[in-house]
Amino acid sequence: MRNDRELPELPLLLWRTPPGLELILAQEGIAYERVTETNPFAFLRGRFVLHDGRRGSASSLRSIIGSRHTLIDIDMLRKGRLVDPFAALIDRKGASVRRRIGGVDVTERVSRRSKASIRRGVLEAIREHVKAGEGVWARIAAYPHPYRSAFNFRIDMDEPNPDDYFAFARSRKPIEECTTYFVSTNAYGDQKNTLADLAGRDAQSHGHYHHVYRDEEANRRNLVRAHEILTAAGIRVSAFAAPHGRWNEGLGRVIEDLGYLYSSEFQLGYDDFPFYPYYDGRFSTVLQVPIHPICEGLFFDAGVKSPERIVIDHFRSVLRARIDACEPAFLYGHPERRLARMPELPRALAEALQGESLVWRTTTTEFATWWRSRNALKWSLIRLETGAYEIRFDTWDSSYPIGIEIVRGEHAARVPIANRRTSLRLDRLAYERRVRRSDSPKPVVVRGPIGLKAVVRAALDWETVTPIDEIPARSLTGFVKKNLRKRAQKAKEIKG
Repeated sequence: MRNDRELPELPLLLWRTPPGLELILAQEGIAYERVTETNPFAFLRGRFVLHDGRRGSASSLRSIIGSRHTLIDIDMLRKGRLVDPFAALIDRKGASVRRRIGGVDVTERVSRRSKASIRRGVLEAIREHVKAGEGVWARIAAYPHPYRSAFNFRIDMDEPNPDDYFAFARSRKPIEECTTYFVSTNAYGDQKNTLADLAGRDAQSHGHYHHVYRDEEANRRNLVRAHEILTAAGIRVSAFAAPHGRWNEGLGRVIEDLGYLYSSEFQLGYDDFPFYPYYDGRFSTVLQVPIHPICEGLFFDAGVKSPERIVIDHFRSVLRARIDACEPAFLYGHPERRLARMPELPRALAEALQGESLVWRTTTTEFATWWRSRNALKWSLIRLETGAYEIRFDTWDSSYPIGIEIVRGEHAARVPIANRRTSLRLDRLAYERRVRRSDSPKPVVVRGPIGLKAVVRAALDWETVTPIDEIPARSLTGFVKKNLRKRAQKAKEIKG
């Protein structure tokens, strides 16, 4: 006769739970499995069963699995909330958000939900229930062992200004190995010297024209064109970052069709661990790598003529907070007219990283490669008769050194894993106090009146980046947009 101890502590078993839960468990690095078969044998892989009370009662589930498991109804996490946290975790809509930084109000369009905060709250509640059931909260570390955070500086190259690029290049040396470039080929496709310099670095696609189209085929033409230009220049393209951090489902499908490893759009999420977006009733095959969405340009946009000190102070503050919280510190900016004038910024970031030997200085592509490898690991945690625990990996990848973290309340212990099976006693591990992270300055959603002009512009996907001759007129929207652009151009010529 089996008893509770013979069932593995992990993986957590998911029974009819929403995809948002699966998304954040993967971010956390906790072992889990979705159960789809309605027979008791399907539940022998784990002791804790997470289920959704909205999709079935605990009593009906108990009639299938018996009394050996600990049930956790995740519907309790919706109680007292204005928004369903699991729906919010897969939400894809953006909103204009304002922050007060250094006495300046800056605004950017980002995910309308603070998904990182939701993730922390939901996982903390589940962890407490696992603890109440005398379970163990163990997870794969978010970084290769022994790192505890990661740093990357992303450069978005939007405007054709090679002089500014090379001005930034002269100052980037202190953080050169952890810098990633996203290149608009309309801006730099004919700049051979710039592309030659980028060919030996982590350079990726920012699209051809600096716009995200509502039409899927327009996005396809835009991304394929950029991919071909960058590839011809000797750049190995495996990722995309959308202009202005925008995203839509058609864009997502194009990125998947190109076989890219990852993309990065703060409309989907920011200041968070990587995740696979959920849409079209499934998880995307392309990893989403969030960054901090506040760049130096927002301070120029806010009217600050010389924001160098504010930008440096803000970036250093974000870097410190993210490192202390053991979360990725991924910042971004633009060389044209901005970072080219801030040669002291890379040096200031490097100085902030001095002595931080446990911060992984990496490219975005290397980090995404690690995360995909981490996400593919399948493992379990089993309590032995001796009272020790054994970590067993069903899949194994030795490309990166793996660490397991055991969390106990406000403390965590990190254990390096060298092979498929590792035994350990939890009471003999060295635990360190975890830092509780606060999101400050607090973002405030900006809600304003929506005028007819804004509605029409959105309906037409209005922009002036694409040359008029390249706007397809097969659809009514395209026909109207093209003709309005022609009229506007003629009016400008007459006025000129």
